[in-house]
Amino acid sequence: MASSSNNVNEIKEVSWSYNMATEFKIFVNNRITQDKGCLIRYVEERNELRKKVKASQDPISERNELRKKVETIQDPISVSERLGPFKKKNGAIIGCLVETQKRDRNRINMLTALINDIIDGIRELEGQAKLMKVHEQASSDED
Repeated sequence: MASSSNNVNEIKEVSWSYNMATEFKIFVNNRITQDKGCLIRYVEERNELRKKVKASQDPISERNELRKKVETIQDPISVSERLGPFKKKNGAIIGCLVETQKRDRNRINMLTALINDIIDGIRELEGQAKLMKVHEQASSDED
């Protein structure tokens, strides 16, 4: 973090003006703004994905419960005769839905990790911006 305030001083010394230092501060502030916008988009995407996963879990659990009830109530042979060729496909469909849920959960976990990294980056940039302000005030007090 101290390197940012040193960077501002180096820019001031090399450029012989405060314009470059001001541009650097503007760059850091713009970066913070962009990261916050990105953070908002990722949080919205994660929340939508969570809703989708929650909504898709209900039909799968209902189907599994219904299937267990039907199999316990009726003879498995009559159930398979009634479903015919769709019995195998029903299992494949449920398997596909479960696999999709796993992928969506993995995506949620990745988005959460990315969100946490972005939050850490924003905090670091904000700390650098504060250090730049403090250092600039201290150097202007010396002049």
